[in-house]
Amino acid sequence: MASSSDTQHHPSPKDQKVRFVCISDTHNDDCTGSLPDGDVLLHSGDLTDFGTMEELQAAYNWISALPHKTKIVIAGNHEMGLDPNHKDFLPEALSLFTSEAARAAGVHYIDRSVQEIQLLPSSSGSSSTVSVYANPCQPEFLGKPYAFIYPPHPSPEATAAWEGAPATSSVPIWVNHGPPLGRLDWIPIPPLTGCAVQAQAIARARPVLTVFGHYHISHGVEVVTWDEAGPDGKATEKVETLVKDGAPAHLDFTTPELRFERGEKTIFVNAAWMTLAKPRTEERYQPVVLDLPLDLLT
Repeated sequence: MASSSDTQHHPSPKDQKVRFVCISDTHNDDCTGSLPDGDVLLHSGDLTDFGTMEELQAAYNWISALPHKTKIVIAGNHEMGLDPNHKDFLPEALSLFTSEAARAAGVHYIDRSVQEIQLLPSSSGSSSTVSVYANPCQPEFLGKPYAFIYPPHPSPEATAAWEGAPATSSVPIWVNHGPPLGRLDWIPIPPLTGCAVQAQAIARARPVLTVFGHYHISHGVEVVTWDEAGPDGKATEKVETLVKDGAPAHLDFTTPELRFERGEKTIFVNAAWMTLAKPRTEERYQPVVLDLPLDLLT
């Protein structure tokens, strides 16, 4: 029989929380001094400006040294050196982020796949496995030879870019670089928008959390409540904006007010660090911090 002290040290998954610190589009900034403590760092791409080996090494150095036990990192359209299909691909850069040293530092680099990741929440004495899907690809824009791009929907390439996405809520965490269509994807550069195919994939799978960036000006947090599909086969959705205009955010989804069940809602986070002005201004948005119940993720 477990003692009372065992119960205190090993709370049930329902009572445990995992703290996610979400950030994106740091563009060569070292954000170490601005990142709060947490269990998991999620960086959804654009670590650099040009994806050179020097820039990627510097980004790797500050991220791998962070105290967060788990660091989930993806590339963005500026990481030419990490895109195997780009003319400026640097195999040594990819090797750096996928090395044994990276894994020992808690860095999990993911590219268009699902990884099973061991988490050790600070409120728990044992680890738990969480499935994470990540995809750095986004529609091409501005006619520039960026990394991880495809012709916008409708195109065969747009469809192919998301064919490997999970089809059910069995993968609760999605990390993408670009936003889905209609979710924190406004930018004053027409006709740029989020991806329609990505939005369809998310609506089908209904993950707990999807984190992205890319469109800096739309930093914020929205929660979509999914309803059952109607006669036309389309699921309706109710959207609630919790954070907007770059405001600091720390949201606790373990509270009765915000807690929900798997498949019922999805949290959308645009975690851009840079503003639309990029380094031309000293202003920066702040990381988005989320507390999620462990039992919602496992």
